[in-house]
Amino acid sequence: MRALALLLLFLGFSLPVFSLPAGAAPPPASPEEREVTAVFESARSALAQKRGAAVVPLLSRASLDKLEQVRGVARSGNDAGLAKLEPAEKFAAMGLRRYVSPADLRRMSLGDLADHGMKNGWLGPNVIGSSGLGPVRVRGDRASALLMVDNRPALVPADFVREGGAWKIDLTGVFTFGSQMLKGFAAMSGKSDEAYIEDMLQKLPAKPAMMHR
Repeated sequence: MRALALLLLFLGFSLPVFSLPAGAAPPPASPEEREVTAVFESARSALAQKRGAAVVPLLSRASLDKLEQVRGVARSGNDAGLAKLEPAEKFAAMGLRRYVSPADLRRMSLGDLADHGMKNGWLGPNVIGSSGLGPVRVRGDRASALLMVDNRPALVPADFVREGGAWKIDLTGVFTFGSQMLKGFAAMSGKSDEAYIEDMLQKLPAKPAMMHR
C-alpha cells in the first residue's frame, strides 16, 4: 500500500517549474494563497505525526465520496463492484484487500484506515518530510499548486477546492491521472486492468502485520 500512496500522491515525472529572474523575490502570497498553503501544511504535519485520521476532514466531498466507494468495494469482496471502478480506484481497493484483513475492513472507517496506514508505513516518513508545496494559483473556488518532492515538481499538481468557505484538498484529479497511467501501462502489457494491477501488487514486499489474517 505504500506504493498506492506514492501512485496517488507523488507520481514522479517533472513538470515545468515556475521561475523568477535571478535575484528577484517571489511576490507576497495573498490571504487565499496562504489559506491553501495552511491546509496542505496541516495535512503534512498530521501525516508526519502518524495521525492519518486528522487528514480526512481536510479532503473535499468528491474525494471522500471516491474513497468511500473504494472502501465499500474492498470490504464487500465483490468482484462485480470492482469491475465498475476506474483503474486507480481498483488499485486502491485491491491494495486494501491485500493488506487489510476482511474483519478489519468491515469495522474500519476511513479515518481508521488512514491511521492504520500510517502505523504500517504505507507512506514513508522520508516521503512526507521531503514533500512541499510550490506556488499556489487561486481561481475562484479552485486552487492548484506544484507538489514538490525532494525540491522537484511531481507530475500531478496539488488541487484544492473551497467548500463552505474552507479550502479542502481535492484528490479527484490524482485519481483521474492515475487511472490514465494504469490504463496505458495495462494496454502496453497486453493485460486487463485487474491483471496488471494484481501483478503490481504481487511484486510489492509483503509485511506480515499487514497481510490478511
